[in-house]
Amino acid sequence: MISKESIERLSRKENSTSNAEELGKKLDQIIHRLDLLEKLILEKPEYEGVAAALGLTRLGIGMYGEPLKIAARLKNAEKYLRQKPIAQDDILRCIIQAIAVKGALNISAITRQVTAMRGKASRRIVRERVKKLQTQGILLKKEGKTPTYELVNKTDQ
Repeated sequence: MISKESIERLSRKENSTSNAEELGKKLDQIIHRLDLLEKLILEKPEYEGVAAALGLTRLGIGMYGEPLKIAARLKNAEKYLRQKPIAQDDILRCIIQAIAVKGALNISAITRQVTAMRGKASRRIVRERVKKLQTQGILLKKEGKTPTYELVNKTDQ
C-alpha cells in the first residue's frame, strides 16, 4: 500500500519539476522581451546609455536560466537512470549523464565525455549504445551537418 508520505513526496517532486520548467519558460520570455527592447532602444540615439544596462540585464537573466535548463535535463535523466537495464550498464549510464549535463552532443563529444567519466571508451561501442538508446526512444537524433543526440523528455509516470 502506498503511504500518504510517498504521495506527498511524489507531488512535491512533480511540482518542483513543473516550477523549474515554468520558471525557465518565463525567463525565455523575459529575454525575448529584452531583445525587443534593446532593438528599439538602439534605433533611438537618445537612449544610448540605457542599451548597456539592458544588455547587462539580459546577460544576468541568461546566466540564471542556463542552470535551470541543466537542472531540468538532470531531472529528466534521473528518470532514465533508474531503469534497470541502464543502471546495470556503465556505458549507457555515462552516455545519459553526459547528455544531461552538456546538452545535445555528437558521437565524438559523447565518447570524450564517457572517456572522462570511465577512463576508457571505444567510439564504436559508444555509437552502438547510442543507437540502442535511440531505438528505445530515450535519445532523439537531430539531423544536421553533424548529427547530435539529446534526451527525450520523459513524462512522469
